[in-house]
Amino acid sequence: MAKVEITKHINASPQIVWDFISDVEKAPEWVTVMQSLVETTDNPVKEGTVYRELSKIGSKESETEWRVTRFESPKIQIHECKESDFAATLTMSVEESDNGAKLIHNTDYALMPNFRPLGWLLEKLFVHKTMVKNMNESIDNCKRILEMETKSL
Repeated sequence: MAKVEITKHINASPQIVWDFISDVEKAPEWVTVMQSLVETTDNPVKEGTVYRELSKIGSKESETEWRVTRFESPKIQIHECKESDFAATLTMSVEESDNGAKLIHNTDYALMPNFRPLGWLLEKLFVHKTMVKNMNESIDNCKRILEMETKSL
């Protein structure tokens, strides 16, 4: 699986960061590839939550289903997606940091998991650079939104 890891300091309390990333209905505001939330069983998410989203990576638009497989508030949550053309594990953790919080966002992913040689080639040649760009933009969006909200309090 390919991996993208982003760590960002956010000038907001760890609890504020945790609450924000746990609110799946707000995800389209900050997650670059998430066009919309189609449905969710719970909000905020918890272990066992299942949600469907409409995503767009590059020019490819798709609806994907995610399941929250681990949820240890307010430290770590893991979301997993297992589709025929895409599999991913998203791990988000929040730690206390100087004057705020540290958000650690890891995505392990595989294109075409049933056809790995071709999927691996597509990841290396085309997709990984876009994934890194999208994940960086998403975490920057999260930071910007939370820091603006914190300043207005």
